[in-house]
Amino acid sequence: MSHGPSEDGAVRTDDRTASESAAGPSPHVPAGRSVAELTIKAVLIGLALNVVMLTANMYLGMRSGMTISASIPAAVISMGVFYGLRRVGIGGTVLENNIVQTMTSAGEALAAGVIFTIAGVTFLDQPIDIVNTAVVAVLGGLLGVLFMVPMRRYLIVDRHEELPYPEGTACADVLEAGSRGDEGVKLISFGFLVSFLYMWLANGMAAFRTTIQTAFSVGETDGFAIGGDFTPALLGVGYIIGPRIAGYVFGGGLVAWLMLIPLLITGGFVPESAADAALMAQADAVWDEYVRYVGAGAMIVGGFYAILSMRGTIVDALGTAAAEIGGSGATADAKRTQRDLPMKVVVVGAVLIALALVAVPQVQVGLVGGFIAVIAAFLFVAVSAYLVGIVGSSSNPVSGMAVATILIAALALRSVGATDPVVVLMTASVVAIAAAVAGDTSQDLKTGQLLGATPRKQQLAQVIGIALSALFAGWVLSFFDRAYGIGSETIPAPQAGMMALISEGVLTGTAQWGMILIGAVFALVLILMDVPVLPFAVGIYLPITLATPIFLGGLLRAGIDRYVERRDDEEGSLAERTTSRGRIVAAGLITGEAIMGIVIGALYVGGIGNAEGAPFPLGLAGATQATLGVVALVALVGLFAASVLWNASESENA
Repeated sequence: MSHGPSEDGAVRTDDRTASESAAGPSPHVPAGRSVAELTIKAVLIGLALNVVMLTANMYLGMRSGMTISASIPAAVISMGVFYGLRRVGIGGTVLENNIVQTMTSAGEALAAGVIFTIAGVTFLDQPIDIVNTAVVAVLGGLLGVLFMVPMRRYLIVDRHEELPYPEGTACADVLEAGSRGDEGVKLISFGFLVSFLYMWLANGMAAFRTTIQTAFSVGETDGFAIGGDFTPALLGVGYIIGPRIAGYVFGGGLVAWLMLIPLLITGGFVPESAADAALMAQADAVWDEYVRYVGAGAMIVGGFYAILSMRGTIVDALGTAAAEIGGSGATADAKRTQRDLPMKVVVVGAVLIALALVAVPQVQVGLVGGFIAVIAAFLFVAVSAYLVGIVGSSSNPVSGMAVATILIAALALRSVGATDPVVVLMTASVVAIAAAVAGDTSQDLKTGQLLGATPRKQQLAQVIGIALSALFAGWVLSFFDRAYGIGSETIPAPQAGMMALISEGVLTGTAQWGMILIGAVFALVLILMDVPVLPFAVGIYLPITLATPIFLGGLLRAGIDRYVERRDDEEGSLAERTTSRGRIVAAGLITGEAIMGIVIGALYVGGIGNAEGAPFPLGLAGATQATLGVVALVALVGLFAASVLWNASESENA
């Protein structure tokens, strides 16, 4: 990160104390300088973007099984808003921009936990309860923020060289380079418009098909299936997570759809309901009935392995908290950039939330469920905060942590006579939301550390953002259920379906333990091979139509990176700028599709069209739609690559 003047006129200096130097790189705004931060205008802008990103990530997560970090697009949009306000005499500091992205990303994080767990009640033939969703979401979200407080210094500050927190660092770079804000707004707007129009033509007018899939036989073996739902959002997800993680997801999909499903179909493991159906329908039925349990088993082992890997961090965080409560740790006299929420607030808040989980009727978890939720939330907050420091928030395996919680909670609740799987889901939802919020909070705190923000103000901003997100979460979830139907082809909500499947299966004794065991053993082998378990397990669990376009996005990222590397200088500055711009365009693609999903969903709710047909179809033949779909995909990839590379060339020439 370069030295120089900030948006508010502060100049970074190197005259730091030894303790500051040991804590990491020099902040953009020095600790001794007071700069506007948690202001009314920053809060209002943050709240508005919070709801937008909450909605967009709910749609994306239920559609693809994955969410993305909203920090970078929020930072870019925030800079554009403040740039416009500055023209009428209302400016904004870099730390106000940081508050905006902190509040915005809170909505994205909470959305992940909600759609991976609470949405599962629809698979159990229960409606979405807006009040219940809000209560559970706010309690889980607050736990995520509070439990991150004692871990901030250890993970964010003391281990700054070991844990890069990629999205937090990238977001700090974007905010610090305020002069590039105008370009960033143009890039994200371009991606948004391309995606918005693409999905309107595809789903609003049925001009072309986005889904291409087929099933086939090889010799005497039936059930091989391959295909993809090539939409802008999935392409953008693949680009953001990169070729390595996208490759693991696709590898899991290939194992499921080109190995496990054909073996099971050939062996006669076809549900009776699909026995006389076409080969593609048989493959889908086998995946739904058996193979998803293999992915669940792999996720369970992956979650427990992550906890074991984090045992040192958990112990150290407890020690830090105990030291501060005892008076030997950080105090209110600490430098501005080291002031967290007081530990007494953390402890009292956690106790009150634990009591609320047991006493508030809307939560439904009871004494055993509340105890499990709080303990598991603390453990998985540590796991989440550590993992995102390595792989980033977009690859945070929240669903794997939720699966592990569901297994523990279901077995414990079954032992005391519980029979309602919804209770298990509510218990797991608290943990999943806490873990997702903690991962996001840690990225935001890393951004704040690099910029010179006040941690306490960021933590308060997270609390405000979570409160608003929780209020809207149930409404948004209910809207998508009414518009498309959670579990439908449009929004399959794969993680939510898996959570409901495991909860009900363990309580009723109908769980496919054999398949879960296969997945568990498979995960152990992957661990021994040093292969990331959770992305691979997600690939097994997802439909192949989702894994394929994600992999295509990863390949596009690899191709662009390889092209840029050949033209780059020794410092790699061109590659770094190109990667940043590509992520911003990808974020625009994802947001555009999500917003179009809301538009079309609103038309469906209003009685125009339905989930099986476009509101304003052109009436084209199926073959024509398929051909135009291929043309549209090529054009989409070309526009994406051209926008990134053209801007790279412009920056290089400049």
